[in-house]
Amino acid sequence: MGVSIFVFDQSAAPEQADYRDWIERESQPAPNADRNRPESSSPCLRKWFDDMRSSFPLIGDAPPDDPHGTQYCFFENVTDAIFASSIAREGVLLAWRLAEKHGLRVLIGDELLAPTAPKDDRDFHVAVLDGRRSNKPGITPNVCFVVFDPDIEHVAPSKARAWALERLGAGLWSKDRAIVAGDRLGPWIDQFASRNLEASISEMRFYRDLIFIRVDRKASSLLISPTMELSHQLGLPFEVYVDLP
Repeated sequence: MGVSIFVFDQSAAPEQADYRDWIERESQPAPNADRNRPESSSPCLRKWFDDMRSSFPLIGDAPPDDPHGTQYCFFENVTDAIFASSIAREGVLLAWRLAEKHGLRVLIGDELLAPTAPKDDRDFHVAVLDGRRSNKPGITPNVCFVVFDPDIEHVAPSKARAWALERLGAGLWSKDRAIVAGDRLGPWIDQFASRNLEASISEMRFYRDLIFIRVDRKASSLLISPTMELSHQLGLPFEVYVDLP
């Protein structure tokens, strides 16, 4: 399993954009696009990757037993990098420093990292890597993933985050996947089940139009990569929430 980050060109995003929504839209490959080609990216993202690949090469270019081999997905204004868990902290820090060098930003989980990267290798804290204490009394620190099919209820990307929270609070749900509608959520469930991640999940609910997964904060790094990967493959948006009751 790994830890996924999005490196993106902030100047290409609309002003006052919700970066998660914008990145989700930007990460949907165009017809016939090859997301495995660095040439698909903008010049500044290509320069970032050229610097990254000397330490974290494409997974196919690294020896099979080298954990620095990294999976990348290239889009015009966004690059998704998935680091092996054993070297994720090293990878995130280098990606962050190179993002600063090339005028880019980094999103990891639901956290937008600061424009300026830390100078000291130990002087930084990222929730996906380190966890964080909840400031909500009585709530066990958790991370929740919501994967949904926007076509069922015709959800606009700009309203998806609020819509999903409303569905979680008021929607009918079941432990039985038979409640799920549409033709993409079912295959997502099947492929997710094949990853054998049940032991890391605290709670899983099925709604007609979405899937809800809750994990302990410490286990979140195990789930974020397969959640993003499968969502990209099946064209399903997802949202990440922290410390839901």
